[in-house]
Amino acid sequence: MLIDNIHSLLCLDDSGAMRAEVHGPRTALATPAKLGDGFGLSKLIIVEARLTDATRPLRLLLDSGANGAILYNASEYLNVPRTGHLQGASADGGQRVFLVLPPQDVKIGSLELSGVPFFSLNGTQKDARAKGFDGVLTLGLFKRVFIAHADHFAVLEPR
Repeated sequence: MLIDNIHSLLCLDDSGAMRAEVHGPRTALATPAKLGDGFGLSKLIIVEARLTDATRPLRLLLDSGANGAILYNASEYLNVPRTGHLQGASADGGQRVFLVLPPQDVKIGSLELSGVPFFSLNGTQKDARAKGFDGVLTLGLFKRVFIAHADHFAVLEPR
């Protein structure tokens, strides 16, 4: 699968022909986690990333529908500031308070992204969406993304 944000294209290819034409460093997809209900996360695109202020590597879901970068349960691995709050509606229509986190440099394999703004839900309650990954990174940060599920890698081209 190729997502080309510059040209607003989505290309699907079962034959493997695109793979030969895609160049750039390969980023390993994270090993899928198993959920308690027996279902895996194998169709999700999860990469391991290092953030400037994180105390450990994070598993981030690459999501074409996300508007921004969100971290779940951020206080477990970041020093979360108590300032910079935003209020807004979540996907379920409920009102939420979000923390604006300091911009982070993100390293995914050999790829480095500078000053990526992240948000987190306010509060200390565990976020149930965090099963199998620590947050969401929007695919809008990239010019192109090539995903080879069968070979467990992605090629990410930053803007």
